[in-house]
Amino acid sequence: MKIGEIAQRVGVSVSTLRLYEQRGLIESARSDGGTRHYTNEDEERFRAITSLTRADVSIETLARLACVRASNSSGDSASRQVEEIVSDVDAELTARIQQLQSVRNDLRRAKQRLAGCHGCPKRPTRHNCSGCAVASDLLKCQVMRVVWDQAPGD
Repeated sequence: MKIGEIAQRVGVSVSTLRLYEQRGLIESARSDGGTRHYTNEDEERFRAITSLTRADVSIETLARLACVRASNSSGDSASRQVEEIVSDVDAELTARIQQLQSVRNDLRRAKQRLAGCHGCPKRPTRHNCSGCAVASDLLKCQVMRVVWDQAPGD
């Protein structure tokens, strides 16, 4: 497969695939004219790389993983190095998941509380909403600070 075809199949741009190759995440076979050619196995590797980068695993981390086998003289040392990198990535993802869950919970609370504003005829300003139990409850949600804070003319 040529680079354009594999980019389309994987769902990324050609420049993204070139970046992955430049960073040492994959090596392509080349024709005498320099055209890149990829195999089905390369496609699966690109899919794995793309999936991991979409989960915010850094290209630097993936590059470290990509060179483990070549930089180790035994399966023991290679597997231990991979295990260490994978453990670090897992810890980072766990922290990110907890942060995302916190934001998601905040959004859900705001959505539930916003139902109390349905049917309200007042213009939503701090002045008009002061003293409203729903408004003060909404301000307990971080997302609502974006709605309320720094509103012009409040």
